[in-house]
Amino acid sequence: MRKVLAMSSAALLAACSAKEDATSGRQGGAETVAEHAPEALGAEAISIAVPQLAYRYSLRFQLPEARLAATQESHHALCQGLGPARCQLVALTRGDENNGAGEAQLKLRVATADATYFTGEAARQVAAAGGTAPATNVSGEDVSKDLSDTAARIRQREVLVARLTEMLRTRKGSVSELVDAERSVAAAQEELDKARAWLGELRGRISMAEVDIRYQPLAAPASGASVGAALGMAAQGSAVTFVWGMQALLSLAIYLLPWAAVFAAGATVVALLRRRTPAN
Repeated sequence: MRKVLAMSSAALLAACSAKEDATSGRQGGAETVAEHAPEALGAEAISIAVPQLAYRYSLRFQLPEARLAATQESHHALCQGLGPARCQLVALTRGDENNGAGEAQLKLRVATADATYFTGEAARQVAAAGGTAPATNVSGEDVSKDLSDTAARIRQREVLVARLTEMLRTRKGSVSELVDAERSVAAAQEELDKARAWLGELRGRISMAEVDIRYQPLAAPASGASVGAALGMAAQGSAVTFVWGMQALLSLAIYLLPWAAVFAAGATVVALLRRRTPAN
């Protein structure tokens, strides 16, 4: 009897232990899944490549003729205030027509982060000077592929130069092979320098935006004095044209008068001869 009770107790304990182990196993498995599920879901997050853009701003302003030059200089001063690291002058031109201000142009390279501020401040200064902005164009060129291709080309040339340089350093190979290696090193190094220069130019275009500003003078409003001056100039031009025409007519008459006299004399002689000749 005692043996039966002992065996029954052992069986119950074993069953309880198995149940607890199964329950703990399920809980542990659930905890393991719960712990690693976020990692499995968030593993290998998709990387999004941001396009590398080179921006270009083209602005056209129309201002009163008297304020055109001053506004252009204020834009130049605004660029100088940003400093050479953030704004650089490329070209400044201004023309004079009939003792007045003609069209002008200002080309700059402005840091991409400051380009929006600069163009907005430039437009504000133009509005304060009584001008308008009839045209504003902003364009961006995606140079991401050029950047990646150039970087890959640089890595390839660096590996090639390193291998050829190692061959020359260890002097393994025949004389002709070493000579060819020297030429190949020089050619690869030249291509490497060009690729690095182009990569630097691309990065510069990304970091510095091109800003092209064109200035045009506004036509001055008509006033009483300007209208009177215009009518006076028209009357003067008309008088000059009339005098020139009369002079041309008189000159022509002077040249033709002798010939007219000769023709009239000849016609008179012919008429007299006809009268003296008797009719048959």
